[in-house]
Amino acid sequence: MDTQTKKIYRSLEAKIVEARKESVRQMTDIEHRLEFVEEVKGVEYINDAKSTDINSSWYSLDCLEGPIVWIVESCNYEDDLSLYQQMDVENVKALIISGSNPQSVEDAFKGSVSLIGHVGNIHEATHHASLIAEEGDTVLYSPSCSDFDQYVNYKEKGQRFRKAVREMQL
Repeated sequence: MDTQTKKIYRSLEAKIVEARKESVRQMTDIEHRLEFVEEVKGVEYINDAKSTDINSSWYSLDCLEGPIVWIVESCNYEDDLSLYQQMDVENVKALIISGSNPQSVEDAFKGSVSLIGHVGNIHEATHHASLIAEEGDTVLYSPSCSDFDQYVNYKEKGQRFRKAVREMQL
């Protein structure tokens, strides 16, 4: 590849990165959609409870940079988890799964995410994420499913996540 082509590619990459950042900035105006909650000990906590399907979480992961501790949920009625296998999760440092069917989600990510754990609820997930995440990391709560067994709606999920993050500072 010649020098001019390399410059064009770098310029395009820079524009893509800037477009993603702008997209994230715009999303933060929507409650529960890539919403910044708090920074605790140099770790950013992002509430993406409105991502109640795999495609939405996929987009959210693509918008974020750096190491991510992803809190995801599982439910009994999610049948097609094949989209998980198509996701680029190289920036996912750890996967924390809560919900009623964690093994199916774990199976979808075996081999592509090295640290995977199961927890009982969002408070436990947030606590475990805080133990794993290091300064500069992002904890992303992006459930990927609508779990009506545990929650009324995505807003309740997001409020519980926010509360769990804020309680860590007490």
